Amino acid sequence: MGMPRTIGTVSSVNNALVPVFTGPVTAAVTFSITNNIATIVLGAGNLPTVGYNGPNGYPPSTNSKFDIYGAGAGSAGAGFGQQVTLWNFGTATYFNGCTVTVLDNDPITGAFRFRFTHANVASTADTGNTAPIPVQRYRAVRIECAQNLGTDLVYVGDLNLSTTRYVAALSLAGQLSVEITGDNIPVDRIFIKGSNGAGTDSVVVSVIY
Repeated sequence: MGMPRTIGTVSSVNNALVPVFTGPVTAAVTFSITNNIATIVLGAGNLPTVGYNGPNGYPPSTNSKFDIYGAGAGSAGAGFGQQVTLWNFGTATYFNGCTVTVLDNDPITGAFRFRFTHANVASTADTGNTAPIPVQRYRAVRIECAQNLGTDLVYVGDLNLSTTRYVAALSLAGQLSVEITGDNIPVDRIFIKGSNGAGTDSVVVSVIY
């Protein structure tokens, strides 16, 4: 069928909604929203050169302003920006489970922007996770309970995952695993959510190319 690869253990801490696979994770420092354009700051020197680019690419590091190629606020310019998955935000909880398209970035401050319909929010500290979506797509994804799950449940689903809306509820005493098969599966769109509100619930994830 293809080459198997074990991604490893993925954990949901304190009921957090977590993607089962992403690109490299970079934590946020602050966020803000102005006129339905959100800005997430990763910090100076923390913005990767790949994965957080708008349709015009990565701006020269000598320029500290957005839109130097003419893609104004609210406009993505020509083409489409890269996509980033957001989760585990404590204040901006409305970002959790979202995959957003980058409008542009600022490598000096380590920030990127995207459209997000919400009331204006001044710059606010938050330490949510961000990661570019993987380019690779897969033929099968297997998610199984980690042996330390105990009596907890791990819910598996899509961007709208909740404890009442899920594809599978995994447990050591019930359904041990779920396998998703198809063509070009975007693994970054598969999420887990643990049932332990004050602890860690884990699964082991494997994929087949």
